[in-house]
Amino acid sequence: MMGPGAAAVDPLTAESTPTSAPAPAAPARGDSTSYFTMGREDMADFLAGTGSYGRALDIGCAAGLLGRSLVTRKICAACDGIEPHPQAAALAEGNLERVWAEPLEAAFQDVPWDRYDLVVMADVLEHMVEPWDTLARVHAAAAPGTRLAVSVPNIRHMGVLGPLLFKGRFEYVDAGILDRTHLHLFTRSSLMDTLRHTGWEPRHTQANLRRRYRKPWFPHRLLEGFLAIQYFVVAERRA
Repeated sequence: MMGPGAAAVDPLTAESTPTSAPAPAAPARGDSTSYFTMGREDMADFLAGTGSYGRALDIGCAAGLLGRSLVTRKICAACDGIEPHPQAAALAEGNLERVWAEPLEAAFQDVPWDRYDLVVMADVLEHMVEPWDTLARVHAAAAPGTRLAVSVPNIRHMGVLGPLLFKGRFEYVDAGILDRTHLHLFTRSSLMDTLRHTGWEPRHTQANLRRRYRKPWFPHRLLEGFLAIQYFVVAERRA
């Protein structure tokens, strides 16, 4: 996860871009501590239904709250993190076992990839200059059977399609699906294709829907592609 402030660092390339939060609802840009300490219980809830893991690595871990939740809830036994933003990395050191306070590219050779059976990239891929290269590199370094957990915003959301179709507007904003720092946009199917093309086979998928759409009588399954804010996926490393 990328933190707000004057600039953020791409986790792979260390290139600077203006910063803001990836989720539709986010703290103010200047309130970086609030952003770093945002919980990701939605991602933890999803992962809880996919099995249990030994050691996890959270790439773009912010303050490490997701990793801490995974350990506290016994979804994984231990969690390390990589976080390029110094303020966030300092916070993460109090929540995770080990933190690389540098971009992924700088830490890559030092990471003991064969120790991890879960790699997490929550709202990270859309910020990367070359997410396909990153996924392929992680695949090559990871041990057989490693699981990869990712979340990305859904560009097919009605809040994006409505203004585009009826007003011809496609405007980037400070935070949300069309966050100005998002370099790549995904739908469910394009995310699945990206994972498969880089050696990862999707095993579990879930749409992140607002609570008001989860009513038994509401046709949320039919309309999921237009209502999902994000998609969560766990994929397995193919040999």
